[in-house]
Amino acid sequence: MVIPLIYLSTLLRQSVHDSEGRRLGTLSDLYVSPRETFPCVTALVVRPPLNTNTLVVPWSQVHSLEETPITLKVRQAEITPYTPQPDELLLKRDILDKQIVDTQGVRVVKVNDLKLAQIKGTARLIGVDIGVSGLLRRLGLLAPIELLSRVLPLRLQDRTITWNYVEPIQVVQASASTSEQLAPALAGAGLGGTATVTAGGVVPQVQLSVSRTKLADLHPADIADILEQLDAQEAGAMLERLDTETAADTLSEVELPLQAEIISGLDSERAARLLAALAPDDVADVLAELPREEAERLLSLLPAEAARQVRDLLHYDKQTAGGLMTTRVLGLPQHLTVEEALAYLRHHADHLETIYYLYVVDDEQHLVGVVSLRSLVTADPQTRLQDLLNPDVIHVHTDTDQEEVARLISHYDLLAVPVLDEEGRLVGLITVDDVIDVIREEQAEDLSEIAGTSVEEFTTEEETLSWRAVLGRVTWLAVNVAAGLLLALLLHGLFGPVLRASARLTQDPATFGGLLRALHSPTTLSGMISLLPMLLLTSSSVGSQALGVTGWQLRSQRGRDFWRGFFRELQLGTTGGVLASVCVAALSWALFGSPLLALAMGIGLGLTLLLAAILGLVLPTLFYRLHLRGSLLNAPLLDPLIAVLSVCAFLGITLPLLTGPLYTG
Repeated sequence: MVIPLIYLSTLLRQSVHDSEGRRLGTLSDLYVSPRETFPCVTALVVRPPLNTNTLVVPWSQVHSLEETPITLKVRQAEITPYTPQPDELLLKRDILDKQIVDTQGVRVVKVNDLKLAQIKGTARLIGVDIGVSGLLRRLGLLAPIELLSRVLPLRLQDRTITWNYVEPIQVVQASASTSEQLAPALAGAGLGGTATVTAGGVVPQVQLSVSRTKLADLHPADIADILEQLDAQEAGAMLERLDTETAADTLSEVELPLQAEIISGLDSERAARLLAALAPDDVADVLAELPREEAERLLSLLPAEAARQVRDLLHYDKQTAGGLMTTRVLGLPQHLTVEEALAYLRHHADHLETIYYLYVVDDEQHLVGVVSLRSLVTADPQTRLQDLLNPDVIHVHTDTDQEEVARLISHYDLLAVPVLDEEGRLVGLITVDDVIDVIREEQAEDLSEIAGTSVEEFTTEEETLSWRAVLGRVTWLAVNVAAGLLLALLLHGLFGPVLRASARLTQDPATFGGLLRALHSPTTLSGMISLLPMLLLTSSSVGSQALGVTGWQLRSQRGRDFWRGFFRELQLGTTGGVLASVCVAALSWALFGSPLLALAMGIGLGLTLLLAAILGLVLPTLFYRLHLRGSLLNAPLLDPLIAVLSVCAFLGITLPLLTGPLYTG
């Protein structure tokens, strides 16, 4: 027997009737008890038609949720008042549209809809819908989209997380002692501190939380993925639930800007313990992002030797081998025997970054050769290292550029490369995992140059508008405006006289009306024809920049944080559009001598460029969400689509302005 699924979004539209068929109102919410793996529905919240007092009907008096309309077992006068327990949740108010942790997919997701099922007379919460289908269902658009998918290659995959893979959500109890702590506790619900306490003392928002047991089962890199989807305060609170070793391993996997924010939000002792468990190079990277006073304060709490190593690393440029390396490298004296070297390794192995390559030094720490671990364990115990070593060691110096370091490790397939100072002494080691980050940074830099944007747009997750990013985009926009101006002058010189002569040969323009009258004007036609190439150039430039940034975000973040990128693109597109509007309006006025035509062209082109920027973000994201990947996400397909939509938008904006009563042509 197949148990039918019930969606909360569908239930919230249904009427509730008593046993005599009298309509009591509309279902507005459901109470559930989170004490079981799949929470049971305990009561229905019914809103009467005249917005009088809300009815809370206990589940024992509800006949079924599977039938339409929802019918009670009793008459209205027989409804028993129900008082929710302090730990009970309201599905719409407390869970729908909130963030939760999916411990199976290891991510923070947004709840778009909720699935319930009625099993043996009990309604239970089965899972959450995090897909596009949940949003479409709530908007009433799922049925037509599914009908359309029968003839078009559109597939809305079911993205449901069963509730047993969703972390329990804590209900924050309100009390005098905790009232000042509500704002940080409610941060996980994404609603800040705008909490309203109910009569039962329950705050109607929930706190995003993950149990220590479930976190301990995850890999530190997976925990880091979850932390990177939260703000620094929430990430720090989650990190507090872990033991120091796991927390340090997790922190080392988090992106650098967030690392510094998390450390800043922790108390000094906890921050110092975490930093002491990190490798010196990771500590140096974190402290380099902090204010100098705070960095010095944390350094003073570290052990003396660890603090010294970190201070030495902070002296190097971040873009060089010295800034990448760790000082946890072992130099074995060349006079040691194999037996002595193995004993030395057993004693120091826990503090080393890697032991696959064993570097051999002389009495003054100069690098003289390398011995592989395989050669060491298979050699005669009494053989000296100086007889086993390979003197041809690929190495770098502390001032070697990080891109060159990445090239060497990639070219020679190395797991690590030693770092020497200017006198040839072994001072550090760079491992392949450090180089992977460098390669990613270099790829972002190369892609930013191709797209004509700043590298920060590919690497930063800030929502605020960056004037450096604006300047990077506007520079190339200005180049396209200049090229468009040259084309406009050329087309105006070629077609302007022809259009004016044609206008004199035709009948009186007064006989035309509306759109035909505007198009009959030689000034209007000349302006439209002359500026269309500029529109195509600039919209293509803006769209390509947005496509480049969006493509990188889809590749690196798998489509997360769409709205953050949308509002950032809206800011950049608005800024570029305003500047382009002013420039084009001034050029149009100077070229055609019509202030109203200049105003129409400026407004039309500015709004069109804003649309092109938004399309460059929305179209690839939409195709990605619909799982239309591969060739459908490339620029040769999306650029023409953006161009067509941009021209349509330009004509749709400018022509109504040119047919108004104030325009005379």
